[in-house]
Amino acid sequence: MSGIVGPSTWWLKTKEAVDYYTRICPLGTILPDGSALYCKAGGLAWIVAPNCTQIGDQWASGRYNTTQVGNLCCICEWTNVCSRLISCGFNPCDWFIPDQTTLFNGYNCRSYWDTCSSSLYWSSSENNASNACSVLFNNGSQYNYSKCYTFCVRSVRCIQI
Repeated sequence: MSGIVGPSTWWLKTKEAVDYYTRICPLGTILPDGSALYCKAGGLAWIVAPNCTQIGDQWASGRYNTTQVGNLCCICEWTNVCSRLISCGFNPCDWFIPDQTTLFNGYNCRSYWDTCSSSLYWSSSENNASNACSVLFNNGSQYNYSKCYTFCVRSVRCIQI
């Protein structure tokens, strides 16, 4: 008769298991679901979604001509990112597109990401109804560009530690 000692492989990929490992593991740890722990500060741990979830897209998946959305707190506005998260096995409700400050902090901690592009990344911060903020990941420069451009988009999440 055989048995499994310890958590099963399906448990290791649950949000609860990832949150547990996030609390105890050092920066740069690739968590069981493939996400990466990239920052711990102020009682929070910041996690970047795996590279398989990164897409190139217009700001808010092209939903930029309807209303000014402001700093997005709901990933549903980013339909293509949401779809990619789902196709990679993630619950999109656990993730968000970082605002300008959070994205710049992600740039500063990019050595802890599983991988990243040296291209521009969209933030969820708007400059106005037509332009939004981005960060160039090869040097940290911050820009405002027309929302119709296609740049990298990567989701993050945070938990209390």
